[in-house]
Amino acid sequence: MSQTPGNHGGRNRIATALWPVLAGLTLAAACQSENPNVLQSVGAYRDRMLAAHQQEVEAGPNNAGAVPQPGTGTAQPSTVRPVSSQSDQPTRQSLLTTPATTTQPAPQEVLAEIPDPMHAADVFERRVQDLVARKQEDRLINSYKKVVAKAHEYLEQMRQPKQVQLSLGECVQRALANSYVIRIEAYNPAVAQAQLVEAQAAFDAVFFLDTAWDNRDSDTASQLAPNQSDTRSIEGGIRKLLPTGMSASTSLRLNRQHLPGFPFQTLNPAYSTTFVATLTQPLLRGFGLDYNRALINVARADQRIAQKRFIQQVRDTLLNVETAYWQLAQARRQVMILAESVAQNYVTYETMKDREDYDATPVGLYNAESRWKSRQVQYQEAVKSVRDAEDQLKNLLNDPELKLSDRVEIIPTETLLVAPVALDHFAEVRAALDQRTEIEQAKLEIEKTRISTMRAKNETLPQLDLSFQYDVQGLKGTADASWDRMATHRFRSYTLRATFSYPIGNRRARSAWLRSRSLEHQALVALNRMTDTIVQEVNGAIRALLVGSANIEPQWKAAWAAERNLRALQARSQRIDPTYLETELSTIEQLANARNTLLQVVTNYNLAVVQLEKAKGTLLEYNNVVVTDEPRRR
Repeated sequence: MSQTPGNHGGRNRIATALWPVLAGLTLAAACQSENPNVLQSVGAYRDRMLAAHQQEVEAGPNNAGAVPQPGTGTAQPSTVRPVSSQSDQPTRQSLLTTPATTTQPAPQEVLAEIPDPMHAADVFERRVQDLVARKQEDRLINSYKKVVAKAHEYLEQMRQPKQVQLSLGECVQRALANSYVIRIEAYNPAVAQAQLVEAQAAFDAVFFLDTAWDNRDSDTASQLAPNQSDTRSIEGGIRKLLPTGMSASTSLRLNRQHLPGFPFQTLNPAYSTTFVATLTQPLLRGFGLDYNRALINVARADQRIAQKRFIQQVRDTLLNVETAYWQLAQARRQVMILAESVAQNYVTYETMKDREDYDATPVGLYNAESRWKSRQVQYQEAVKSVRDAEDQLKNLLNDPELKLSDRVEIIPTETLLVAPVALDHFAEVRAALDQRTEIEQAKLEIEKTRISTMRAKNETLPQLDLSFQYDVQGLKGTADASWDRMATHRFRSYTLRATFSYPIGNRRARSAWLRSRSLEHQALVALNRMTDTIVQEVNGAIRALLVGSANIEPQWKAAWAAERNLRALQARSQRIDPTYLETELSTIEQLANARNTLLQVVTNYNLAVVQLEKAKGTLLEYNNVVVTDEPRRR
């Protein structure tokens, strides 16, 4: 494996290599980092995605869909090139699909509502300072400080003895280097390559050597027939199958025959040396280059399919890694939200106990305790979800430094994306149809079925073979003399033979041909189905991306308003009655739910970005991963 600096915002290119091992019959994939900057953030690449949208906003509403051209001060409409299979089609102006909202809050404002526990101290300090800046009562500020202290106690329950901070790029690198799924799939191209060599070996020349010893002692009805014989022979030669279907062979045979006590044979023992050349050519069934090379072409298609499937597996693995990464980030932030919520419920419960002799009722006290304990259960479930998410990510990375048995807290350091993006819907679909390896696999499957159909059709023909055999013989009393005798070419023989056969009804061959044609039609339908499925995936990913972008701003406002509502309610409390208590507890729950919903919206938005790259078949390029069959440089 080798890595070179990438093109997307300075991120490094991670080259996934296939190289032959185990005498060229197996394959393995791994990663090797030679560049210290390999773990740079994916944020730089995302900035490039936002460039077109930012330029469009700066250009104004009258220039929507236009981007400034280098060296000019004016904005020109961007264009889209057709896919390679439609190179004869003209380019067209981009039809940009923009987010429904253009009033997105600043990313730091959104992320401040859903922080990671790693930043808990700073976040809580800013929230306290915000209360002070809003000139809230000291009673309210001190109450929130109690909430902060209790929240820190809850967050300590999530800590592990060892913490490891991982960026998304580092997770991608570790997965490429260690993933069992990738390493297992990496053997399949080598297996397919070996199968291709096996198919090609059908045309290899074969050396053969036969020897025999025949000793007979039999009763005879005439004195002119020998009753004993001792015959020994050895024959060696080369035979080869030619691409036209012809079988060619040449051999040299030495035969020694001894007839003990038989006076009528002049040469006893007699040595016979014979040179034999044989050609057999099918004229109907089995004739032609296409038929005889069909298995090679099928094996070659299988090899290309194996390579495409390996690329697909790498892409799917990276999708799973990135999904697990963002789900872990979501689970940790959910713990942060619930820690503050359960701490708020605890402080409310403690306040009720302190006022038990003043205005708190048993009904209110039990209600507060019930809400607090219920939130505790939810918090423990959230901590469990973090542990499950960590194990899921570890199981995808298969990194020996992150064993499933180790108590390691994985801390994602990648910043969640909340900025809007601009997309060209048609261009995304075209890119998917041009880049998805599943389409290439489906086309190769069609090619395989067509080859099989051609071969099956040929096998419905009658068997008509033409054979020619040429012999040169020499016979003497010694082996050397018989060789010299043969070399004079005095005794030559020719044999021309035609062989014909045809099954009555020929049902087997015809049924095989019909089956191959059905499989070919099935492969064509499968390609159409795959194409529609990919377009559906791209459409769904684009919709998810646009809806997620549109939902961030209103959901952030909902969380912001819920927090202001809670503080306003707590600020005007004078007497705690059951109605007020129920309102406060519901408002605390409303704030937590609003933040959780905002977290879900932002997480789904980030997952939609990855899903779109996967649907387009460009997830490897998105992560600067290159698959090559070159050996890894050490």
